[in-house]
Amino acid sequence: MTDFKQPIPVIVHLIHRLDIGGLERVMLNCINQMQGENFEHVIISLTDENNFSQSANNPIKVYCLGKKEGSDLGIHFKLFTLLRKIKPAVLHTYNLPTIEYHPISWLAGVKGHIHAEHGRDIGDPQGLNKKHNFLRKLMARFINRYISVSEDLHYWLINTVGIPGKKALLIQNGINTELFNVPKTLSKKLRFTIVARISPVKDHQNLLNAFSLLREQLPAEKLPHLAIVGEGEQRAKLEQYCNEQGLGTVSFLGARNDIEQILSDTDVFVLSSIAEGIPMTILEAMSAKTPIVATRVGGIPEVVEDAKEGFLVDKSNATALAQGLLNYINQPELILEHGENARAKVLKQFNEKHMVQAYLEQYKALVKG
Repeated sequence: MTDFKQPIPVIVHLIHRLDIGGLERVMLNCINQMQGENFEHVIISLTDENNFSQSANNPIKVYCLGKKEGSDLGIHFKLFTLLRKIKPAVLHTYNLPTIEYHPISWLAGVKGHIHAEHGRDIGDPQGLNKKHNFLRKLMARFINRYISVSEDLHYWLINTVGIPGKKALLIQNGINTELFNVPKTLSKKLRFTIVARISPVKDHQNLLNAFSLLREQLPAEKLPHLAIVGEGEQRAKLEQYCNEQGLGTVSFLGARNDIEQILSDTDVFVLSSIAEGIPMTILEAMSAKTPIVATRVGGIPEVVEDAKEGFLVDKSNATALAQGLLNYINQPELILEHGENARAKVLKQFNEKHMVQAYLEQYKALVKG
């Protein structure tokens, strides 16, 4: 009698663009940690990708559909054809730009459907856009599970969007706490760092405005250094602002893949966003014993307790942000204390193993169902 080996279930991850960012790192980290779990993972980017997606030691199949800006109905047919070829057991979509493709994937024969919300868009930071929320709710008839990465997003999906509670699941982001546990280097000058896409939702301009205020209040020798890590459409504009304002202690490092080393060279991590889920960069910094100065938005207050692991300030308020930075400039002894608290918090609540196991349970349940 011949034994026929069952095919390995395929999980397709559909993303708008495979770029450098927290969402992409969550997705890729989960995929990498699930090796050996009897699933094959495939990534489909509606638009394009960069080399961040690939690892020579662990290649992942990536398909790019080349979607044009705005409405591009031809993408539905491209995706339908590709899904019929791949025959996935589960489609896992990420954020609003991908949610509309669940019906076409259902027609292509996909049985399991997950949609994850990792954060809100710059155009709708409070998640109140009626058209977008109608689409999210409409898709509920095709989606088995809505996953959110923060309590803020979880209760918004239920109470504002109207997703049934039985379909909503909270899976908070987690990180590899051993990877981000490198010894700190020493420096005579205080070092602040932001790691984020240089886009309006991250509000780098407000951070630079805060540094301009610090320059007016501090002698030159006490003005800290600021490293801006990331790329984006606003970089040239921000560099011009720094030149005009004489902010010589600000450095633009571009996109980097050595974040562990950068955090080793960082005393205080800063995030000036106007909207967030639970940022991977904050978790990475906290794991590296780095205190946080961040805006009080989205899921950040779920991670950082004010005056314990860092300081929280109002968004779009340069004066408040400057004061948050001054707390560490004037009281540098808090850096070590808050850094130790930060790592302890991540180890207890935001470990990558818990996150990966939660996603794995959802995939297994949908494949069985």
